[in-house]
Amino acid sequence: MTFTVILNGEPIELPDGTTLVALIVQRGLSPEAVGTAVNGRHVLRAARAERVLIDGDTVTLFQPIVGG
Repeated sequence: MTFTVILNGEPIELPDGTTLVALIVQRGLSPEAVGTAVNGRHVLRAARAERVLIDGDTVTLFQPIVGG
């Protein structure tokens, strides 16, 4: 079965059980190179493999800004 999430403003279908890290890899991105938020809350790199996405989640992938 599949479900729908909103990824950077666009709806996409994913298979049940998809984790945040699996979504990142599926999109051809490096998990180390992007920042992530689900439903407006930042998700740490260490937690992405355990964060299972569900129907209706809003996912934001972004380039982190570094500086000081």
